[in-house]
Amino acid sequence: MSIVPIITFIEIYDPKNVPPSGDIAGAIEHRFQNSEPSLSGIQWSGPDPVHTTNNKFSFLAFIYQGATRTKDGSNLESALILANESNDREGIPSVGANKLSMSYAAEAVNNGWSVRVSTCQMTDTTFSSIKTILATDIWKIVSMGYDNASIEILLTSSIDAVGGNTGRFLTSSLVGHLPVTAQIQTR
Repeated sequence: MSIVPIITFIEIYDPKNVPPSGDIAGAIEHRFQNSEPSLSGIQWSGPDPVHTTNNKFSFLAFIYQGATRTKDGSNLESALILANESNDREGIPSVGANKLSMSYAAEAVNNGWSVRVSTCQMTDTTFSSIKTILATDIWKIVSMGYDNASIEILLTSSIDAVGGNTGRFLTSSLVGHLPVTAQIQTR
């Protein structure tokens, strides 16, 4: 049996601060990764090959759920799941809600931020260097929910295929069969 070390990097940014070139580097508010729990974090330049400056990605305990398509095919959704209970960290015991995770989630939702998620395979289990970038996704942070055990941050695609203004028209060649009326009936 072999172990394949996987890490997820997230870069949370304000889309209002992204220049027309689309380079999000100057708009990034927070950088996190979910595999190296040391205070030093992991240094990485990010998925853009034009950037060579290594940035610190601090540890945040989260699970990235990947993409799922809604039943009617109108949108893609994903989620980041964060722990809502603190544990023994750096020798300091604490109990109750994880105020750090909750504050990051609330800040991102309230400010309408976006997130770039990069899932990577590492060269070894020491997480010293990246072997391959497996996927990079960009999501809009739209809402959050929580219970005693977890915080769920809901992510959606930036453009809703049904309601978004993309500058394109919906034609049957793009989306398949289209309804001929806007009438909705419930039975």
